[in-house]
Amino acid sequence: MADPAAPPRRKQLRALWRSAWGALALAGLAVGFGVVGYGQVTAEPEHRVEFVVDDGLPYGITQESVEYAAEQRGLRVYEPFTLHVVERDLDWAEHYRGEIGEADVLLSMGDDVDDPDLSLSDFTRVAFDGEDSGDHYRAATEIRATFINNRTLGHGPSAVVGAATTAADMYVDGGNRSALFWGSLTALPLFAACGVMYLWLRDRRAERERKRRFDAGRLRLARSVLEVDALEARVSATADRRLRNQWRGVRRRSMELARVERDLAQWAVLKPEDEEALAEFEADTLELHRRADAVAAAAELHAGHAGSRTVLDQLAAPVVQAVDDVLGHADVSESRELRELRGELLGLLGEAATANDEGTEPNDAERDDDAEAAGLVERHAELLSRWNDVEARLIDTARRLERAGGTTGQNIPTEEELRAAAEERSAERLRAMTVGETESLTRLRTLLGLATPGPLKALERVMTVRETGFGALRADATTARARVSEPVSPTAKVGIGLGIVAPLAVGLIAGWIAVADADTNTRYGRTLVGDQPLHSLSIYGDLDLVPAADEEPEGSPLRTPEITLDYVRYAMDRSLRYSDDRALLPDRLDLIVAVLPIDDYADYTDIEENPERRAAGEGRVEIDYWDMLEAYQQIKTDVAVEYPELLDPVTGEVVQGQAVMPIWIFPDGAWAIGGTLTGEISAGVDSRLGTYSFSYTEPFRRAVPAERADLTAADVVPYELQNLGRIMEYNHQETGPENTSGIFWTVALAFWAGAQTLVLAGVAVVESGRRRAGTRASRAQLKDLRAQLDQLPWGWTCPGSIWSPCWAGSLATPR
Repeated sequence: MADPAAPPRRKQLRALWRSAWGALALAGLAVGFGVVGYGQVTAEPEHRVEFVVDDGLPYGITQESVEYAAEQRGLRVYEPFTLHVVERDLDWAEHYRGEIGEADVLLSMGDDVDDPDLSLSDFTRVAFDGEDSGDHYRAATEIRATFINNRTLGHGPSAVVGAATTAADMYVDGGNRSALFWGSLTALPLFAACGVMYLWLRDRRAERERKRRFDAGRLRLARSVLEVDALEARVSATADRRLRNQWRGVRRRSMELARVERDLAQWAVLKPEDEEALAEFEADTLELHRRADAVAAAAELHAGHAGSRTVLDQLAAPVVQAVDDVLGHADVSESRELRELRGELLGLLGEAATANDEGTEPNDAERDDDAEAAGLVERHAELLSRWNDVEARLIDTARRLERAGGTTGQNIPTEEELRAAAEERSAERLRAMTVGETESLTRLRTLLGLATPGPLKALERVMTVRETGFGALRADATTARARVSEPVSPTAKVGIGLGIVAPLAVGLIAGWIAVADADTNTRYGRTLVGDQPLHSLSIYGDLDLVPAADEEPEGSPLRTPEITLDYVRYAMDRSLRYSDDRALLPDRLDLIVAVLPIDDYADYTDIEENPERRAAGEGRVEIDYWDMLEAYQQIKTDVAVEYPELLDPVTGEVVQGQAVMPIWIFPDGAWAIGGTLTGEISAGVDSRLGTYSFSYTEPFRRAVPAERADLTAADVVPYELQNLGRIMEYNHQETGPENTSGIFWTVALAFWAGAQTLVLAGVAVVESGRRRAGTRASRAQLKDLRAQLDQLPWGWTCPGSIWSPCWAGSLATPR
């Protein structure tokens, strides 16, 4: 009966592929993560920000000017939102509870006169819809700081635009755009898929091996059944009771194994827990096959059939070969005896070949068939008796040779080692001569009534003792199965290599292409790439107010106490040859140097603590922050009268590509470089533009007496321009700044995941085909055998087995 615990075959096959589908699902998940990650990392912002600006704000900030500045600067964000700008202080409900009306973000540009937020921005001046500002402390302080930095640069409407940019980056945009995050998210399920697929392939290989072993056992069982049926007539013709009992035992055992085969066959997939039953079935069918062969050989020899010579050949061939090997080591006297025994053995083979032909002369044609059969059996029995005698003498001779010869010293084997080596040598010789069919003739010898063990092992003991290098021989004494391995074919090696290398190559190539097409920004600190020289230089005010050296120092012929375009370009280019940490400007820039008496614009206080510098009229001075803001607004207005292209007529701000560098002139003739006003806005992570307010409020006053002509304004201006270029390069960073390596790995992993998924799918299809091909081949052979079994005169097995009729009872009997 079928095992009631066995599920339907279709359900078993579905379970077989469950892990493969899981691996493909994980690989598909990796592809999905890679595609989404690539979209996140390389996405471009496309939404506009809606601004709501209160009336009456300072610095030219109006609804129209802010919207205009946003369009002029191409402000686009990933997620749309509304920014409301006010000047008043925010109340508790706004910045703690997020009750800010229809806006998403509320920014107060109001100030505490005593604390202008230059060092630590006040997070309570920023509110988020429905949320506590404290829960987004970093975003709130960065938004406020960006506004203050841009206001310090002299911006008004653009300061609001910069704050909106930071709000979008740090608060509104919820998408993670880190290549490391998405690369890891892509790689993890892909690695898991590869691991699951590897385990599945290993299990399938083992399952396919179990299936092959089971099919091989079924074939052996079927052939044994056919052989037992064919032997019935021959066994009944012999008077040897032992042979008949052996035939019945083989037949009974084949019926028992058929039941085992039926139970195993109901499982479409043999699992590891079936290994013990399968190994037992495999060993039993192999033993049954050998027993059937031995019974067949003995029956032929006993009954005097034409195959008798073949049976004796099986016994004689390995013995004769072993005798020939011993003759190469034995002395002359013993060799003569071995040669005689070898000749007798070959003579008996010749007699067996002619035994069946005796008594077939024409005048004996009417001889009684029973008498003829009896004579034939008698002749073969007498021949086997003489064969046994020759083998006994061979064994005695081999033992004398073993005692007479041998090795000395460290190479003397123990009895256990000698026996093991002899048994292995004899088994190996039989495997070689029978092409792996058998490694022992003990059962055949027993059925023929010959002594066991035969002379083969005795001869092999002689060879073991006589040969040197017993240690090497002992090391090689392993079972045939342990020595037999299945090398990986060149085709398989190529397939494995392509399955690993090809997806990796696809990913790397895709990553390189993505990097080549990427327009990325990087963190502060990367190598500068600015390569634009100063485009033009103009002077506002009286350049003669800038102190000059009494004597022109030695140096370049371009060196001059005056500030000129040629010298500024020369000085910036010269600095590149002496420092790897400098570059030219990142974009085109037209510079206006404004020479301004400081007393006309702001009050200042001497804050230098070094007494030597104070005595020399040098050191830092401090300008009040609020006075500085008013002074910069006045500077823009004054310079724009002479250079109207400096300011945008709508916003009143310095346009991009323009810059004003003030040189403050003090009443005693000293001078100082003020903070440069530029059209760039400060925005993003790590931006230094406008961050260091002290560079605007605390200029360094320099005095230039005749004895200190080593530094002039013509040297300081190029230096300040290069610092400005550095800050401009590091401006507009985003929260997740992606360098080319980030883009590369994200794209590479995404494409690798896709290619690996295709490879895994192909492997699954190939594995399915290999299993089906092996199953089809086994089914074809079993079908042929079943057709023969169906024609037998008895019912052999049960439903679900390899044959159709069913036994009636536990043991079948002929009908």
